[in-house]
Amino acid sequence: MTFEAHTTPLNELKRLLAANRANYDACLDHIDHQDSCGGVVARTRLHHLKFDPNGQPKLHALARCLAEHVIEYATSARTRPTPQSSQEWTALVNETRRMFRVNTQERGLRDLSGEAGEMLLYFLLEAVIGAPQVIAKLELKTNPALESNGSDGIHMRWDESDGVVDVYFGEAKLHKSLSSAISDGFDSIEKFYSNGMREHEYALVTRHFKGVDTSLRLAVADILNTGKPGPDARVNHACLFGYDWSAIAATPGTAVEVLVSEYRRQYLEQSPKLHARLQKHFESCSWKQVRFEVFFIPFESVQAFRDAFAKAMS
Repeated sequence: MTFEAHTTPLNELKRLLAANRANYDACLDHIDHQDSCGGVVARTRLHHLKFDPNGQPKLHALARCLAEHVIEYATSARTRPTPQSSQEWTALVNETRRMFRVNTQERGLRDLSGEAGEMLLYFLLEAVIGAPQVIAKLELKTNPALESNGSDGIHMRWDESDGVVDVYFGEAKLHKSLSSAISDGFDSIEKFYSNGMREHEYALVTRHFKGVDTSLRLAVADILNTGKPGPDARVNHACLFGYDWSAIAATPGTAVEVLVSEYRRQYLEQSPKLHARLQKHFESCSWKQVRFEVFFIPFESVQAFRDAFAKAMS
């Protein structure tokens, strides 16, 4: 089925957005660059933490921001109760965090820090790309072993200019080294195809779409063709690669504006190297027909970010 841009219910996908650009702008920034990768359709973005007035990265501000989106991330509007009081809201937050802990234990993870990357990718896809999450995987009572081979999230966005729905399958990888993060991400995408997970995840969307609007839900089911990529669905892989990196330290007492400018200059200098590492994996991948959205984001310490997120969720 082909939809007219101004009549399709798919225009209403944007109503599912929970994260917004103002939240992003409070703790994150990006750098424009001219580098690219060949042989594929891939858009790459250089993100980084903003700095506070003391010249420190806004690590804890980002962690708190992500934790504040936990209800929208983990539950669907169809199943989520509407709190009528502050006590009911607190109870809903606590129940959602309990879901996180249960899910973490079932996956054999030590604590909630393992969810930090998935939450950050969710946030970037909504706030930057404008692609809302379409199923809340955390609330699905599915086989954990099966889900471990799936993506880290499914988002969709109606592209009015092209008249297609962009479907984004997420892969969030936070490692000490960028090379390790990229390798792990591409390994996961390879398993995604070799294990037939794309069809499985399309079916998940048709069965568990998180919106309450019936016409929108039916339009999504139709365009995904009940478990198969329909002619108007465009496949994208959204990859978040977080890694340890620090700019050369500025002289103590340096003005924050100068510190930030120097950090961004050094980060931009790294861009050709980042893209060269990514290019090596694109050249050997077997799914060049799909599109890619790639988010790079360095941390002074990935583990510190994980720990900050776990603390914000406690």
